[in-house]
Amino acid sequence: MTQREKIVERVSQMIKAVGVKSVRMDDVASDLGMSKRTLYEMFGDKEELMSESILHMMMERQKLVGESVVGCDNMLEVLLRSVRLLCNNGEVEDMEKRLMFNLKKFYPNVYEKVQRAHAEQGLAGLQYALEKCLEQGYIDPNIDVELMARLFFTTSGVLLRDDNVMIPEEVTREEAFGAMVVNFLRGLSTVKGLQVIDEILSHEPRPLKLSERREMK
Repeated sequence: MTQREKIVERVSQMIKAVGVKSVRMDDVASDLGMSKRTLYEMFGDKEELMSESILHMMMERQKLVGESVVGCDNMLEVLLRSVRLLCNNGEVEDMEKRLMFNLKKFYPNVYEKVQRAHAEQGLAGLQYALEKCLEQGYIDPNIDVELMARLFFTTSGVLLRDDNVMIPEEVTREEAFGAMVVNFLRGLSTVKGLQVIDEILSHEPRPLKLSERREMK
């Protein structure tokens, strides 16, 4: 691991511990036992260091998800399980929510850079996975993979971040996203693909319908 990588990893840990607003370059330099001048020579400014550190956090999370799906039998199963794990089966950690909120508020340039990089990586990953599903016979060969991947990312971005989306109060945005993922993949799937999805879902608790949630109140 290079010195730059060690710094990025350490700063990502500090961000998790105290939040992005509270991480100061003085504290980083002191914690790492180096001068602030050296830190600025390596990263240019705080925003560059913040960007790399937060992207590192996201990459580490994706690695954990990748390790969790190693035993999957096919790419469709990998895709479905990966997306559901990335949204924590319906609950994004409070820490991550606070991080992105504060990032947008205090470092809008970093927020935009991180969001753009995250979207580009996610889009490329989804397109690759869908192409593999197509090769393996799990989705309709007439599907325009690139178009569907881009539509999915546009829709999911609106669902997860737009305050004007009409989501019932009984359902979290992440739960709505999880439901959208399943139905998105169903819409693309062949009979063979639908069998895979149904098999995966058969081992999970059935999501409660809105009517059932309201009756429980």
